Amino acid sequence: MTRKLAVTACLTLALALTACMAEPFEHGDGKRIKVAVEGLFGELERADYTAAAAHWCTAARPAKPLTADQLKTDFESLQRPWRIKLVSSQHTPGSTGVANLTLTDGGGAEHPYNVDFTMAGGTTEICTVDTGTISIDVDI
Repeated sequence: MTRKLAVTACLTLALALTACMAEPFEHGDGKRIKVAVEGLFGELERADYTAAAAHWCTAARPAKPLTADQLKTDFESLQRPWRIKLVSSQHTPGSTGVANLTLTDGGGAEHPYNVDFTMAGGTTEICTVDTGTISIDVDI
């Protein structure tokens, strides 16, 4: 009986540790966030600034959404090809959030970005893109 209990405890601990180490962008909301962010940055990398400018969210539209010309000014100078790595994301399910990512350009330079998004209506829509990263501290 003690042996079965020990084995069960070890398996439970192993599953818990695996869940903690799982990639946060592989399932559920995380996967939807990843698809939206990578879709936007894919268009920016291809210099399709008109398509990228059309991504801005409809439910919580920014007061002054970035235009294709502004996106071109901000992203045209970055060497291609790019690598995008999502670093973190904080959000309220079904509401709004922010994702931090690192864009590594073709010359190896790293550029941090934060992407505000909304998940209203069950889809992830991009609202804004800014340079830098956002950190949210929560006291428990």
